[in-house]
Amino acid sequence: MGNTINIMNNNLKKIKVYFSITVLLLMVTIFSGGFFLKNNTFFTTTNLAGTFNYFKYKTSFVYSDNKNLTASVISIFQNNPQVNQGKGKVSSIPVLLYHGVVDNSDDANILLKDFRNQMFALKKAGWQTINIEDFYAFMESEKELPDKSFLLTFDDGRKDSYYPVDPILKALDYNAVIFVITKYSLEDKSSNYYLSKNELKRMVKSGRWEIEAHTREGHNIYKIAQDGKLGHYHSNKLWLDSENRPETEEEFINRIKTDFAIAKNDIEQGLGTEVISFAFPFGDFGQNTVNFLKVEQIILDAAKSVYPITFYQVWPGKGYNFNYPAKDSFLIKRIEVKSDWNTEALMTILDAGKEKSLPYFDNFEKYRGWTKTWGQLTLGNNSMILDSNASTTGSSAFLDGSYLWDNYSYSANINLVKGRNISLLARYKDDENYTACNFSGDSVRIEQRLNNKNRVMVEIKNYVNFPKNDLNLGIKVNKDKVECLVNDNIVAYTYYLSPALSNGGIGFKIWDPQMNNSELIVRHVSVEEIK
Repeated sequence: MGNTINIMNNNLKKIKVYFSITVLLLMVTIFSGGFFLKNNTFFTTTNLAGTFNYFKYKTSFVYSDNKNLTASVISIFQNNPQVNQGKGKVSSIPVLLYHGVVDNSDDANILLKDFRNQMFALKKAGWQTINIEDFYAFMESEKELPDKSFLLTFDDGRKDSYYPVDPILKALDYNAVIFVITKYSLEDKSSNYYLSKNELKRMVKSGRWEIEAHTREGHNIYKIAQDGKLGHYHSNKLWLDSENRPETEEEFINRIKTDFAIAKNDIEQGLGTEVISFAFPFGDFGQNTVNFLKVEQIILDAAKSVYPITFYQVWPGKGYNFNYPAKDSFLIKRIEVKSDWNTEALMTILDAGKEKSLPYFDNFEKYRGWTKTWGQLTLGNNSMILDSNASTTGSSAFLDGSYLWDNYSYSANINLVKGRNISLLARYKDDENYTACNFSGDSVRIEQRLNNKNRVMVEIKNYVNFPKNDLNLGIKVNKDKVECLVNDNIVAYTYYLSPALSNGGIGFKIWDPQMNNSELIVRHVSVEEIK
């Protein structure tokens, strides 16, 4: 009974807040006068709704934080809410990607209530948005930014990326970047779906939005073969029906360069703003090509001739979720927020991606950032299980947030249920760059994988078979030296690890020549810094 009364009281307080806002807006409207209403574009149904929602979100955020009704109403007339941002300087930055923000579920775009809850949770946890120029300066190691900084982005230039979102941004003192398709948004055509040039100008004027390039022509699917097969615009040669042939390489390069350049020019000429970035449609910069196998580097070179930075959605095996500064940073990863993610899911991913300090210990009581790049990964019962499936010969995973580790000793207690090889990965940057201690039934190898090329640095053959249960395996990396350990005993070592692998995180990999015949149980992991 008591809980019911408390719920009713809380609901009554919320009703009072919204009623107060409504009365306030009504008074403003009445006193503004008919002449002012007639001649001021602010007083349109859409803008009034946006203003009402801004007041609603602002009071709702303040009330949810301190449960004070009076303070919530007073907050309307005060500066935007302030929260304590993370202390110190950030070492890496996540970029979030959304598309539409909708009222009814469509299994593709996030619901408005979920987006609102996510933004409120981020603000309360101390996360703060940054603009594109500060992000670029950070990536070039030219600017330091506070901890818990993030870049908020939207793709396609849709109306439902702006109108439901802008009042929330204003209430939280957040800003965002929207990547637009210029043939839809920068021409004088009316649309119920895409933002118009005038709407984009209003967004820029607000100071909350930056307009960047998504493409001009490349957001549709195009014919890429005589049989009618379709593919992405930027990663395939198009089929030329009029000449009954595919594009030549030269024609392909000219076409995508033209698209990159015109998209940038459309925005700069139409809005009078500078454009420094491009978001690849579908996140595809050549990985999904169907008919042009060497296209990836061609696309990147063409894009780099126009834009300092480009964005794509994170793909498995491409490394960490957050972006770390490096000179000539060009490809920027984005975390695409799925339509079924609730607030807890998003916050868990962001917490897992933040830099982890040493020493590090993990007994898998909760998710701390282990990310599968191949095969299957399961967490539960204080263990992590890596296993193959019907279509793979093994599995691999890395620990998100460990990218900056350099000199350390990494050990794990494991049970090898089945499979021929188990590797402990160190200085892991992505699936194409790391060093490893590879343990098999009769040998131990130290391997260096650089730019997807594998080199065996040392191999100890005819090694005495080690037990597969309750086994402690380890790898030490200190400057250019690598050591492999079994039950705390050094069994192999080498020097001259490439300087390109001077830092990086940890991971596991298992393999067997037979399909679906690999399984590893990891009980705990320990990493100690070597000073």
